[in-house]
Amino acid sequence: MLCHHHYRCVTRAIPPFARLRYRAFAAPSGASKSQTIPENCPACSPSKVKDYTPCLDCPKCHFVNTTFSPFCPSCDSLQPPKPSACPVDYFSLLNQPHKFNLDTTVAEQSYRKWQTRLHPDKLASVEGADTTTAAAHSALVNDAINVLRSPLKRAVHLLELHAGIKVDADEEKPEPSVLVEMFQYNEEIDDADGDEEELARITQENDERLKACEARLVTLCDEAHDWNAVKKEVNRMKFLVRINERLRDTPI
Repeated sequence: MLCHHHYRCVTRAIPPFARLRYRAFAAPSGASKSQTIPENCPACSPSKVKDYTPCLDCPKCHFVNTTFSPFCPSCDSLQPPKPSACPVDYFSLLNQPHKFNLDTTVAEQSYRKWQTRLHPDKLASVEGADTTTAAAHSALVNDAINVLRSPLKRAVHLLELHAGIKVDADEEKPEPSVLVEMFQYNEEIDDADGDEEELARITQENDERLKACEARLVTLCDEAHDWNAVKKEVNRMKFLVRINERLRDTPI
């Protein structure tokens, strides 16, 4: 029989309708990692065991989900607050594929559906529903739509999901070529000295650079899956976004 951890590993590749038949292998809710990793399970390896996430076990039916959801996909019960270590996939949460090039219309629809279900008035008649927990889930859904609406945040989230790369805006150092480019753009803003036409020209040019950056990210994320190149493009995009923010704040 598969140990609980190998059950968790293999179900990541199993579609939701098929996972139900494996539910009997799930460990009891609240079981610790040491209680559920047998040393002699031949199917487990350290690389698989590290993916263990007990917070994804539904406390009501013990269904094991592969990413956090406000409601259990099996019994539809409101789930407990998400611990900080529990993974969250904003694309899956809003019913979106893992792609940079998204039609956010579907994401917006999923966002509204979640917020309707999590509204205090909607939960008032649900037995045992915790409005504080629902509010935390609602905030998480807000985070999800804000990430998917933003091309930059969307690319950063894909990097984290697919390559385990976290991009910290404060710690990341740009490449020398990007630094030179940003110095040039900032100098142009300084030289414009509040001239409306000149600032409009610089804004248009920077918007075009951002569009070109997004086009490259479509290729790198959705086709090439070249995550190291994605990271470089994301770092450049961060600085282009900062240029736009400075342009918006520059008095005319």
